[in-house]
This record gives sequence, structure tokens and C-alpha cells, in this order.
Amino acid sequence: MRARRVLMAWEQGAGFGHTTQLARLGRRLMAEGVEVAAAVRYPQLSAPLAEAGIRVMQSPIWPPPVQRPDDTRPASATLCDSLGRAGLRDAASVRTALKGWRVILDAEQPDLMVCDYAPLAAPAARGRCAIMQAGTAYCLPPSDLEAMPALHDFAPPLHHDRDLLGSVNTALADEGMAPLERIGALFAGDDVFVRTFPLIDPYADLRDRQAEGPILGEKIGPARSDARGIFAYLHPPVAGRPDVMEALRALGPQLEIYVPGAEPGLMEPLRTAGARVHARPAPMAEVLARSRLVLHQGSAGVATEALLAGVPQVTLCVHGEHYLNGECLTAAGLGLNLPLFDPRVRVAAETIRTMHEDEDVHLMAEAAGRMHRAMLAEDPLDVLTRRCLALL
Repeated sequence: MRARRVLMAWEQGAGFGHTTQLARLGRRLMAEGVEVAAAVRYPQLSAPLAEAGIRVMQSPIWPPPVQRPDDTRPASATLCDSLGRAGLRDAASVRTALKGWRVILDAEQPDLMVCDYAPLAAPAARGRCAIMQAGTAYCLPPSDLEAMPALHDFAPPLHHDRDLLGSVNTALADEGMAPLERIGALFAGDDVFVRTFPLIDPYADLRDRQAEGPILGEKIGPARSDARGIFAYLHPPVAGRPDVMEALRALGPQLEIYVPGAEPGLMEPLRTAGARVHARPAPMAEVLARSRLVLHQGSAGVATEALLAGVPQVTLCVHGEHYLNGECLTAAGLGLNLPLFDPRVRVAAETIRTMHEDEDVHLMAEAAGRMHRAMLAEDPLDVLTRRCLALL
């Protein structure tokens, strides 16, 4: 009798977050005697999977859709905007991806597919194996949605649910596969696990079950009572923006910062100002323990870690998902959101210092940290592993 097989699937999104999360689950499943392979969007980001001993292959690439005049305009009002521009509005693009998944499924013969932002993998796998949908909240809307909700009002939606559903169903019909009844069915599965705290879940009010919570690489404890530091985790285009760099320099020795992939010249003004510049990622539990304020771009990962540490946050966001995270934190009284895509927004050192010294925000963040640490009494990774094994 052959070993049980799991195929992990990742189609959209970028960064190491997807492969890191899949690798954590994959290690647990392999410890239970399960064979695990992963089909990923960017094999060059597969180091976490390779280090875990998981076999990696290229997932089907979505061909770019036929261009439209409005493609020059920002499109992120709904998840359909992102997916439509990626190729979901074009039946030919969808058909190519479905064919690719059928080839992989024929070769791998999995008993379970774990989908992390893989909206065409799950429809391709229907009836062939069990499906676990496991992703962050933004990338995993409820499967019963007839229409994707508007997530912000900066710009109107450019892609309509009925159009995307039509192109997907055309491609499914061409491949002899059953149609989807609604757009949310792209994210349907035999089980769903949302790796996000409800506080930063943009679909929280639409779910019939609360999000399960994050899967962490290390335990995050509370910041020290005497913590005074300011920690920044920013990417080069944001750190190098003139107003941001000026504000960071003004913080001087109070600042420690990590900018992944930064050229040495970008960091030199900060070193000269006395900031502590990290050349490689520092353990977040240690950094947060000595921080009274965190600056970041609104990613769910850093937002979650700072939330657990009870540290207020200033979010300098450039993407729609990050904007939503920043807005949720701000609405809860835990931070300040500065959307850098808004031409009226300028980042100033005085704004950051005001947040650093705001005792009310600090007390709110401490209380939120206690509450969210209590929510992780049972490790979400244990729960996810157990539920995956139940599907095998």
C-alpha cells in the first residue's frame, strides 16, 4: 500500500510567505509518514520547501490576458480586480492553467491538495482528491460569496464577478469540467483554514466561522515594560522615498531597521545618523521585546507579530491588502495608517514620535497583545495538521 500523498499548490501572490507557510505544514505531514510535493508559482522562492525536504515543481503559469485600455489604472477594489488582471478574465488563460493542473494531478495522484492562494488549482482538483484551502484572509474569501465585496473606495471595481465567472466556466466547459455556481467557489474545499487573526480579516463579517489564526515560526511574547526602541521593516522603494528616509534619519539612534535587499548606499545615511541597521533578518521575538513602536508596510505577518507583542504600529502601505490591514489596526486603536499611494500623505518624524509617546495607544496595544496571545493557547499549526490528516 502506497503512502498517502499531499500536493501543495501556490498560484498567485509573491514573496517567501507562501512557501514558508507551506513548508511548516509539510514538515508536520511528513513526520506523519505522508509524501509531500509542492507546485509553486516561483521556484526561486522555494528555499523553505527545499530545506524541509519537499519536492518542488513549477505550478501552471497563467498567461497574461489580452490587454485592455483600463489596465493602466489601479485595480484593487475587489479581489476580482487582482485576479482578473492576472488572467482570470480571459478564458484562454484560464484554460491553459487548468490544462497544466490536470497534467500535474495525473502525474502526482495526490490524496489531498493544500491550496495557498491557488484559485484555479482547486476547481481542477474537484472530484480527484480532497481539498484543503489554507491561506491568509485576504487571499481566502468565503466560498459562498456570490460577489466579491468592495474592499476600499479609492477607485471603483474594474472587473465584475459575472465576467470572471463566465470566463472560468467557459474554460471549465472546454475541458469537460463542471461549472462553478458562484465566484466564491474558486476558494471552496473540503475544509478551509484561514491563517489570520479575525482583527485583520477583511471578510470577517461574511464568514460563517471565525478565522483560525496565524501559523508562526517562533513564539512571540510581550514587549518589555521598559522598551523604548522603534523598529522598522521596510522594502527599498519605501525606505528610499525622500520623506520616509528623512523621517527615519531624524529618529537617529532610537531606530533599528531591516530593509531586505537594500543596496549599501541606501542604508548609509541611517548608519551615519546612528540607527542600528540589520544586514539580515533579526529574530522578531527579540526585536519586538525591545520595541515600543513598529513601522512596516502593513503585511499580515509583521502586523500579527507586533499585535502579539502588544506594540503599536505605523503602517506605510503601498498595496491594497496592506492598506486594509493598516485600517483594521487603526480602527482598533492600535496604530496609524499612512497610505503612501495617496498623494496627500507625507511621512514625518514628528508623526512617528507622537505615536511612540502616545500612552493611550500603548495601553490599547498591550491589552490587544494579551488577548491575542491567549487566542493561541492551541498552536494553529497543530490544528491545521490534524485537519489535513483527517482528510487523508
